[in-house]
Amino acid sequence: MVLSAAHRARIPASVRFEPRPMLWRWPFLVAAGLLFAGNALILRDPAGVLVALLLALPVALCWYRPMAAWWVMVAGLAVATPFTMLAGGLVVPPWYLNQLPVPLIVLYVLALSVPLRVALPALTITLGVGCAIAVLVVAGGPNTPMGALTWALALVVALLLGHASRARRESTLRIADERGLRRVLEDRARIARDLHDVVAHHMSVIAVQAATAPYRIGEGMSERVAEEFETINAAARSSLGELRQLLGVLRDPSAPQPGLAELPGLVAATRSAGLPVRLELPDPLPDLPEEVSQAAYRIVQESVSNVVRHAAGASTVVRAHLDEKGGGLVVEVVNGRPAASLPPLRSGSGLAGMRERVAALAGSFTAGPDGEGGFAVRAILPLEFDGEPAR
Repeated sequence: MVLSAAHRARIPASVRFEPRPMLWRWPFLVAAGLLFAGNALILRDPAGVLVALLLALPVALCWYRPMAAWWVMVAGLAVATPFTMLAGGLVVPPWYLNQLPVPLIVLYVLALSVPLRVALPALTITLGVGCAIAVLVVAGGPNTPMGALTWALALVVALLLGHASRARRESTLRIADERGLRRVLEDRARIARDLHDVVAHHMSVIAVQAATAPYRIGEGMSERVAEEFETINAAARSSLGELRQLLGVLRDPSAPQPGLAELPGLVAATRSAGLPVRLELPDPLPDLPEEVSQAAYRIVQESVSNVVRHAAGASTVVRAHLDEKGGGLVVEVVNGRPAASLPPLRSGSGLAGMRERVAALAGSFTAGPDGEGGFAVRAILPLEFDGEPAR
């Protein structure tokens, strides 16, 4: 099972596997210093010091930029042996100890850092440069065929070891992410069980009591009170249905959720509860991404719930339409001045939840008094997004 970026984004930071650096930095700097000092002592003259620097630089650079280090290494490989022969008649082939560690280290780190389809062409070019030096520069030298063959095999082994380390590390990261995702799914299932055991039970009791109240009270109940009990029963049943949907989403994130098409039913239920609310939707409904449609429904749901709690009886308008450019869905819930003053209620997390929903889609959200005694909630949900939260 390979996790997508979206799945990894759902894993909380507390259960993610945070890898340590693959390799420590200081050994490369020490190795580069030793290589520079050794080659500077062998070559001695000022130009030779520049060649020594060219040989040591890839080792120091490969921890930071493996591909750039490889290019510098190839340049040093092509220059070092011809320069030593022209400068002092000294034959120092690439398979000698003063040069051999350079391609071994660089190719190992390169294979550890990039896919094999990139590392293999780099190895081929390196071997080609080395073979060209063996044939054109040091041909006829002592043990040239055996030295070149040993050098080539060493480079192949270094690249294979680096690739094996990379594959092992990717496997470890994948297993750790899968364990993190499993922990998230187990927590979601536990929350679903708790919600079912606690909330669903009490909502069921409310629905049953509201449905049987007219029969238990008898003929002394007025028609208006009976209608109120019927409204309570309908709201409780609707809440139970949405709770079951939420439990299904917690158990299976791919389960369907209400969207823009379900807004008329939500508004009708709210209107039956006594809130004068009007819905304005485009006809026909636009074809929206699932995430946008779900977010719009939840924003309207939370907004009208806030109106019922904080401004009961206030005239409310719910609007949803595409913006002028057609690149985003505009959701507005505006209520007027409440019909009667209510005692202040403790603020919940409704606005914060709406703001988080909009931020998850990289949209914009505003909420506050409208200057006429009412309250306005406005969200713009882009129809195209990358799944990353807005900054």
